[in-house]
Amino acid sequence: MAVSVKNISVSFPGVKALQDVSLEFKDSRIHAVLGANGSGKSTLVKVLTGIYHPDKGCGAQITVDNNTVEDIISPNAAHDIGIRVVHQESPMLNTFTVEECIALFKEYPMKGSSIDWKAVHEYAVRLMETYDIKVDPTILVDDLSAAERNMIAMAMAMGMDQEREQTRVLLLDEADASVPASEAETFLQHVRNIANMGIPVIMVTHRIQEVMDYCDDISILNGGQLIYEGLVSETSEDTIVRKMLRPDAQMDENGELPKTQYTLSQLWDRLKKKQPEKTDAPAMEVKNLHAENLKGLSFQVYPGEILGIIGIPDSGVRQLPEVLAGDSRIYSGEYVVCGRKLPHRLTPKKVYKSGVTVLPADRPVRGGIMSSSLRDNVLLPNEIQFWNRNRLAVETMNMAVDIFDIQPAGKINMEFGKFSGGNQQKAIMAKWLAVCPKVFVLDDPTYGVDPGSRLRIFDNIRKAAEMNVAIVLFSTEPEQLVNICTRIVVLKEGVDSGELKTDDGTLTRENVARCCYV
Repeated sequence: MAVSVKNISVSFPGVKALQDVSLEFKDSRIHAVLGANGSGKSTLVKVLTGIYHPDKGCGAQITVDNNTVEDIISPNAAHDIGIRVVHQESPMLNTFTVEECIALFKEYPMKGSSIDWKAVHEYAVRLMETYDIKVDPTILVDDLSAAERNMIAMAMAMGMDQEREQTRVLLLDEADASVPASEAETFLQHVRNIANMGIPVIMVTHRIQEVMDYCDDISILNGGQLIYEGLVSETSEDTIVRKMLRPDAQMDENGELPKTQYTLSQLWDRLKKKQPEKTDAPAMEVKNLHAENLKGLSFQVYPGEILGIIGIPDSGVRQLPEVLAGDSRIYSGEYVVCGRKLPHRLTPKKVYKSGVTVLPADRPVRGGIMSSSLRDNVLLPNEIQFWNRNRLAVETMNMAVDIFDIQPAGKINMEFGKFSGGNQQKAIMAKWLAVCPKVFVLDDPTYGVDPGSRLRIFDNIRKAAEMNVAIVLFSTEPEQLVNICTRIVVLKEGVDSGELKTDDGTLTRENVARCCYV
């Protein structure tokens, strides 16, 4: 029943997401696949689930139960050959009962023209019993713990009877990310029970301690390449942390980025924006903040400071950018910008008017309008200023393209979706810095961008800080924060659990990686 992949390479424009990766996943064993975001883990998952396809001519082979193919052509094809997957977000709706979610996922059984609710209930009861899940299927999903949700998601993916017999591998795509440490043992014991059925389990995760406690084999990807594989019992935690660190991106042959013709200060002057003042008061302050997954968080960031915020996925680090952007409700506590307390019932517009701009993590959906032009995207927040002033618009665009090195230059009317990911990200950054914010929140600004774009993005973050903009920086490549931040707040279980600082020597790549991955 073993599963293997050989010679898997996947390329995107300007990016080699996977380079000649070969792995074997053995029966009855839990195989951890680790790596920082951008390492190729997600690409490998999508190859196995029929979403992405190996490069033609690379000699790719995917073997499942002695059946070998060059490519899994679709998610349905992946399911047909026995690949079952549980993603980070389980397919369950809070307002449905457990059995309703199961029926929705498996298709409702019908009795004539009506839903057979008796059959729905009986199937759900049998599914719970089969996988030893102690949950009443008539309760609302909203009343489940995170571990129970994920255990049910695994059971739904594998099914029963013939469907269960046809399962050849279970792929957990960061399915443990939403499970708090207090519930992890229950969830992982169920994973072990599934492996004991003789099924290979592939566990894509960031949680090193869970790997050390429950996994048998380990593979680490870095920069699209397989750089380590071995037995967990023969691998130290320090080795894993070191192997997951991304190598520093290199400067050009002169050791620095090419200089630009214009500066951020000149752009603001052209748009008649007033540079933020350097003061001793915080530009942003969060006090005892309670919101989704945040349980009393407090921190401050000052004008001209670059503050990093890190934590493992269930720490609240994913929800905090949404709260700061006004997209998520504040339950209690204070959110203060330049001395002004913002209301709990926030909107993105109110946050923007307070002087805070946010570069979101979801570039295609929330970052830019893919069907509009580059010009329309960059000028959008200041659109009234450019009404019937084409010369100002063209001059502004020329300055932005130069300062942020948006390529191809001279294509300001090209459809935004046709630019590469790195150039889209630089354009979104230009859009929000052009308004001269007091505070700039960046949620994973370098994810999925090429090394050259990453260097330019960090360079402009530094330059904005030099102009007294307060920077709050989140990243799924947290080791990079060491090179740009002077202080990092560590989140754990919804609260600030400490700080790493350059001035006391605690802000090191190893400490940052350990806080995020352990």
